[in-house]
Amino acid sequence: MNVSNPTCPKCNSANTCEIIYGYPADEEEYLKLVAEKRVYPGGYCIDDDSPAWYCNDCESKWGELNLDKIDSFDFDQGFNIEEVYD
Repeated sequence: MNVSNPTCPKCNSANTCEIIYGYPADEEEYLKLVAEKRVYPGGYCIDDDSPAWYCNDCESKWGELNLDKIDSFDFDQGFNIEEVYD
């Protein structure tokens, strides 16, 4: 995570992390980061209200997600949509 994590607006804790959305390309590394509370799993779907940050202390979620920096598809880990619907 290249961005410095903001302080939680609810409890003022610095123990925060970025919420990650989508399917992880490297599942082992992703699970390690989740276990270390360096990222929080946000799920696979993103909508207009999806938060960007998570507080590890009070479990608050906040912030506007920057959709420009999110990769919507990992071609190395992708799938053929025609195979899915056969």
